[in-house]
Amino acid sequence: MLKKLKSQLLKFDNRFLNGKIKSFYTHHIQYKGKAYFLTKELYFPPHTSSNKNICMGPADQLLAVGGDLTPERIILAFKSGIYPSSVIGQPNLWWTSEIRCVLFTNHIHVSKIMWRLIKHNTFRLTVDKAFYDVVNACAESREDYTWLTPDRRKSCCTLHDLGYKHSIEVWQDENLIAGLFGFSLGSYFYISSMFTRVNHASKFAMIALTIRLEELNFTMLDCGTWPTDHLKSMGAVIIDRDDFLELLDQSINAPDIINNWEDLFENWNFCQAVRNHIDKNNLDPIA
Repeated sequence: MLKKLKSQLLKFDNRFLNGKIKSFYTHHIQYKGKAYFLTKELYFPPHTSSNKNICMGPADQLLAVGGDLTPERIILAFKSGIYPSSVIGQPNLWWTSEIRCVLFTNHIHVSKIMWRLIKHNTFRLTVDKAFYDVVNACAESREDYTWLTPDRRKSCCTLHDLGYKHSIEVWQDENLIAGLFGFSLGSYFYISSMFTRVNHASKFAMIALTIRLEELNFTMLDCGTWPTDHLKSMGAVIIDRDDFLELLDQSINAPDIINNWEDLFENWNFCQAVRNHIDKNNLDPIA
């Protein structure tokens, strides 16, 4: 009986009220009493106050609801090891996790397949030449579920304009075939998302970025809380939240190392950089 009534109410809402009832419920009732509701104050509650009963993905726990997506709040979230993720029609949802997936720059794995692509100079790399295209391509590659709502994409572009978000692009001839983008502050880089249209091209970007940042004394890349097989195959590992927050604090408080991101790969020899990475870290040579 209740299911039928609910179904009829939703139909009425969609047909005559343009979803206003559902929107009101989602924004003001659904999460009431289940997580901290943010106000205009720039504040996030402690990680330990998260709701472990409301999860997203393998490890994410809901920490807070609401607030805005202003640069100030997003930057505070990154500094605190917190991140927003929600779908269209939801309020802003802020998440934490007891684990973190990170890629230490001296642990990046270069497979034989990737080494051949690098040696043959198969693709071309740029930085911040097509940021908006990379963000849109990342959103399009996740049609089934995406946190890259129109509001989030707008927020990402604002942070890019302010110098906090950057994109790594991979080109084949004049075609954009892969890329990633993320947030950087001090010696910290968070990989927000990536996409690829050609096999191994996104790995090409990931390896290049990691080794280049290692040269600039970055310690780690933050890969979020989704430890995928793809990331693990490249050397990413899981650490607990306390260890991550300690590394995060050290990284974000380091002086900004890169003055001009667009010049990151200018006159840079990728092939030689991989050889140097292997020698420096006493890794097995790649045939």
